[in-house]
Amino acid sequence: MLMTTLECIAKYGSFYRITQAIRKGELRKVAHGVYSDGKRYRDVELLLMKYPMAVVTMLSAYYYYGLTDNVPDRIHLAVERGGTKIKDVNVVEYFVPKGTGSIGVVSADLHGMNLRIYDKERLLIETIRMRTKMPLDLYHEVIGNYRKEAGALYPAKMEDYLDTFPKRDVIFDVIKKEVL
Repeated sequence: MLMTTLECIAKYGSFYRITQAIRKGELRKVAHGVYSDGKRYRDVELLLMKYPMAVVTMLSAYYYYGLTDNVPDRIHLAVERGGTKIKDVNVVEYFVPKGTGSIGVVSADLHGMNLRIYDKERLLIETIRMRTKMPLDLYHEVIGNYRKEAGALYPAKMEDYLDTFPKRDVIFDVIKKEVL
């Protein structure tokens, strides 16, 4: 399990005891401010711990939600414009408009991990926003799978989300034509 320095201090009592736990092999430092108690973790969990404002999006989110069977070779994360730049070769970074980064973020237990990820409605908005920048076959696969789940989506939630986006009417028109 991954823990921040504050979580380790709460568990071990002091930074000195954290250092002792590291020497004994009970704890391991895996990144600045991030520790592991030896249990396995995945790269996406470490990245979300290191970058608390990042959110799983696009190809990674499609895979975790079962909207595609393409396994991403890198982790796709979204951050707000002007936020922390993620300097990791295993990350594809997407910048979302300022003030929209936390809209639609949920904490979901997917594939045995607790992920900070966009809900399906917000992910659909991101898909439409980025449709010209993604492979056409992937776009059609994802939109086709969204069509199959159209009854489980909440159009009113998407409209609420879109109130803060530029080009909201264009995005919602595309969603109505292609998915709903």
